[in-house]
Amino acid sequence: MTIPKRIWLKPYSVNGCGIRLRDYRAAGAGLYEATRWLTLLFIPLLPISTWLIRPGTAEGSGLGMEYQFQIVGSRPLRLDAVLRTYATTIAAIAPLALLIWLDPAKGTAVWFETTVVVAACVWCFALIFFGERSGRRLYAAPATQPLPSGGSQPPRRAA
Repeated sequence: MTIPKRIWLKPYSVNGCGIRLRDYRAAGAGLYEATRWLTLLFIPLLPISTWLIRPGTAEGSGLGMEYQFQIVGSRPLRLDAVLRTYATTIAAIAPLALLIWLDPAKGTAVWFETTVVVAACVWCFALIFFGERSGRRLYAAPATQPLPSGGSQPPRRAA
């Protein structure tokens, strides 16, 4: 296990486009393996590396979330983690891609076609949403939030 001396391609994304940590796997007392992925609209395209991390806090900032973590070490990419992520992505996108690729059947009711398209979109976004959600549970809310008056308020739950 090595600790990266210099971090290139730090995890940062805007609207799901950028570098994101995915596929968190427990690796010991409070430690997790997380794979860095190049993503486009929350869709993982290319695995970059795997880190051993200790999750810290998660805090909302504007329209996004900011996650704090400590990098404990670097691990080799695991084929099973990469294949699992690609399989989930294909399962999410396949129905929608199939609808786009296939020509709509002649004579089918408009309500039926609309229902199928909406169901495919809901399926796609649900799988991507729940895939993103799995890593969020590992991060805690900050212990206290300082107030301008110098006091503090009770801990907040991370969104």
